[in-house]
Amino acid sequence: MKGFDSMKNFPPVLVHKWLYTLAVGMGCLGVGVAYYLVTDDGVLLMLSSLVFGLSLVRSILLYRTIFRQDYETVVGTCVAITTLPLRKCRRIKVMDDQGIVNTLLLAKQAKIKIGYQYRFFFKKNVPSYLGSEYFDTVLSTDSFLGYEEIGRYPEKDSDDFSVAKEKAEK
Repeated sequence: MKGFDSMKNFPPVLVHKWLYTLAVGMGCLGVGVAYYLVTDDGVLLMLSSLVFGLSLVRSILLYRTIFRQDYETVVGTCVAITTLPLRKCRRIKVMDDQGIVNTLLLAKQAKIKIGYQYRFFFKKNVPSYLGSEYFDTVLSTDSFLGYEEIGRYPEKDSDDFSVAKEKAEK
């Protein structure tokens, strides 16, 4: 139980993702078993068992990633958001405290706002990039683990933020 005691130190976003992954699999299995008991439908039971098994494997791998701290964290302030036409992702520019701007490609469902600070979590040891933005996005979808909002960028540094925002737009 040493692993579960150390979960207090895990990022809450990653723990929630782990628990939701496990809960979805268990929910599918529960629905499949209930439907099987009512209608004697073995096909749905088999499919729900398959979904449960795959989500169990995924949650075990996610727990291992979190427990071993085999993830990278990018912390910074969102300075620009660009919606890419005909794609399901947005290009988000994040500036860290040293003024270095990183570009991330995230799903449009991510509720990222300009001027807010975020912490992004990615798996380590992601395969090398192919050079094509489209293929890099498609192949790296499993490397993004989640994000959490830290808060609004401090108002006292608003001059630094506006300069950084102009720098990121270039």
